[in-house]
Amino acid sequence: MAPEDFARVAVMLNPRPGEPTTVDSHVGGPLLWPADEPWPWCEGAAHYTTGDDIPEEAVVGVRTPFVGAAQLYRRDFPELPFPDGTDLLQVLLCTLYHDVREAWGPDVRLVWRDSTSVTELIDAPRPEWQEEDYVLTPNVLEPVRCTEYAMPPDRPEPLRDEEWPEVPHGSKAGGWTRWYNALPREMECPECGSVRRQTLALGGGEPSGHSIGWDLGRQANLNVFTCPQDVRHPIKVNLD
Repeated sequence: MAPEDFARVAVMLNPRPGEPTTVDSHVGGPLLWPADEPWPWCEGAAHYTTGDDIPEEAVVGVRTPFVGAAQLYRRDFPELPFPDGTDLLQVLLCTLYHDVREAWGPDVRLVWRDSTSVTELIDAPRPEWQEEDYVLTPNVLEPVRCTEYAMPPDRPEPLRDEEWPEVPHGSKAGGWTRWYNALPREMECPECGSVRRQTLALGGGEPSGHSIGWDLGRQANLNVFTCPQDVRHPIKVNLD
């Protein structure tokens, strides 16, 4: 087997500072969210705080709204696994620390929707408290497509010592995971048993040197994995 047998197309988001609107693909801008659909809230069961900037009593067990983090339209990212009848992927974060095994950091929610069904927009609530490291700045996107090859943890044992091109860091759709300290564990979908695969990464740093506004440390990524049979099955989140 050769690197070509483990090739995947990745679409680097290539974020740039800008003023995106609800009809744009973007990171950190406003979401196209219908007024007649409830805004998602985090119930706070897994919140915790270091106590440095946010008092414990303000977040532990406290209900708080999610924050729009990104949205990607099918017209810009046709490689994403959009379910039938949808053309928009929206990513929301609870921008507080969450004490969840292998997913410490912000909680993540994905919404796949038909943008043409949205007419009147909601006035999204804002959280009273946020970890500044998880607050994204508005960015427009300039997608760049590339081919990636699996890192050693995603290869069969006999191929793990071979030198293949590195998976780049940074925000992207699709491709392979750039592993640092973590390993690909618990990737089976609890609904159907399929192996979930990398669908989206939001980067702590971009190849261009630009930052989307948060600090994950060492150019780490927030990686989101979805089920290849149905992206609406439970997702897997890894921050590495």
